[in-house]
Amino acid sequence: MSAPLRNLKLIIEYEGTRYAGWALQDNAPSIAGCLIEAIAGMTGVRSLLSVAGRTDAGVHALAQVVSFTTASHIEARRFAPGLNSYLPDDISIHTAREVSLTFDARRDSLSKRYRYRVYRGPQPAALERHRAWYLHQELDLEAMRMAAAALVGEHDFEAFRSTQCDAPHARRTMHAVDLARTPRPPVGEHIDITLHANAYCRHMCRILAGTLIEVGLGKRSAGGVAEILAARDRKRAG
Repeated sequence: MSAPLRNLKLIIEYEGTRYAGWALQDNAPSIAGCLIEAIAGMTGVRSLLSVAGRTDAGVHALAQVVSFTTASHIEARRFAPGLNSYLPDDISIHTAREVSLTFDARRDSLSKRYRYRVYRGPQPAALERHRAWYLHQELDLEAMRMAAAALVGEHDFEAFRSTQCDAPHARRTMHAVDLARTPRPPVGEHIDITLHANAYCRHMCRILAGTLIEVGLGKRSAGGVAEILAARDRKRAG
């Protein structure tokens, strides 16, 4: 008789610098590929994974949610340390717990937060090279906030998604767009763009961030963002 299936929920963190993204790739390392191999190392079975949000190449995650089913008898509390022993140092499991078989990390995700960080300073910072987008120009945060206000609410984000996006539509609800400036010693500063939405289209976050930065640099007007939304034309966004 086969063992009953159990459903496990993981909270994971990773530095995405050396990965081609979350999704499995034929000829490049991926976060999912490493995690599948780690689970197989513990249970002897390559499990199918569900993830709250698939990240692109080079993107990091602080609290990514993953779920998978297993017939393993291993206690849930042993999965975090066990998987970490198989994983490289740039991927770590914070928690693992058993949940209802009906839980699915992707389908049950209510919202996601993405943060894009800019490092602004007179010269590039060595420790920021994989963590932030370097700019030496000043950014007008007030103009960026005015532009960001047009993004909040339910909209068709057609203009802000990749032309390769295969989602059936681009209607999403943006709960908030926050911009913050903090000093970064010795002479620079961080500017964080935090997006909070129910879901995102392919490359939507990076396109939105790029468009807001163009506003901050004075390359486009703050009021123009609402016009881009209405036009639904990818060529008009950043």
